Amino acid sequence: MLEIVDFMIGFFVVLGCLFLVGITRGRRVSQKTWVILWSIASLVLALFLVVAFIVEDVVFLSCALGGSLGYVVAVAVHTIRHL
Repeated sequence: MLEIVDFMIGFFVVLGCLFLVGITRGRRVSQKTWVILWSIASLVLALFLVVAFIVEDVVFLSCALGGSLGYVVAVAVHTIRHL
């Protein structure tokens, strides 16, 4: 049960951060700034995933998996916009 909570925390933290950055670039943010922010978010998530697998802690792994799902959902929402 605890792993589900950790999973959901990772999911909502990453999804929330990407919503704050802007899944679709708003008019107030330049293209360059938006790309830089998304790149930083991607690299931070990648670093977190590497650390989670090195440490091999259940909490880290659950949060990492949840964060990965949050990232995939954010990219899917962004991609659907282009239909």
